[in-house]
Amino acid sequence: MHSCAVTYADVGIDGRLYHKGALRLLQEAAAINSQQCGYGLLNAEETGVCWILTGWRVQLLERPLWNTPLTVETWPRTMDGFLSDRDFRIFSGDQLIAKAASRWCLVSTHTGRVTRVTETIRSAYALDPLAMFSDNLHTNGKSDETAVESFSCTVGRRDIDTNHHVNNLHYLDYALEALPQELFDHVPDTLEIVYRKQILLGTPIRCLYQKTADGRHQVEIRSGEEDSPVHHAFLWFY
Repeated sequence: MHSCAVTYADVGIDGRLYHKGALRLLQEAAAINSQQCGYGLLNAEETGVCWILTGWRVQLLERPLWNTPLTVETWPRTMDGFLSDRDFRIFSGDQLIAKAASRWCLVSTHTGRVTRVTETIRSAYALDPLAMFSDNLHTNGKSDETAVESFSCTVGRRDIDTNHHVNNLHYLDYALEALPQELFDHVPDTLEIVYRKQILLGTPIRCLYQKTADGRHQVEIRSGEEDSPVHHAFLWFY
């Protein structure tokens, strides 16, 4: 359990917690939990492994104001093969204000490639099967002919984290820039992200927006040539 508060950096223009702020709180809680289990950021040199995020889903049930005290609960549900599923709850007092699910991949810090979760690693964590959602996270996406390029930029040093690629929170920054203004002004409660390929410093990226057949608002982040694009991430707002 991680105690915190809604900071100024966590609120939208209305002064209330928004998706990026919630994801920041969740990312911090996950990092603290792994550190307590011996496989966090400060242990990476010793253990030779680190956790890389591959997907999020977060649903905001309420949007508390700046400086509201919060409690974040997180637990790994599964830890098999290369992957771990981790869920979250955020409370304001006794009120549940957000719930989330995530998927992480274990990576070797020596090779940069995925590596299997050993029994030693698994036994360091307390697994709990409690799931916040009844269905699984998306693992892929696709843009069709209705997708419109609505934002582009070149990745700068401000976007790079300790893993030497774009931090997962900045993917949301790019996607929000790509949304139509009326949608940006009233972003739906649920956000889902699947990360396909890391983005490195200096990469020119572009965002494609479309409304999918099932009514979700989708943003794809890609780079490369039009005839052979690199698909970095898909985000859905619904």
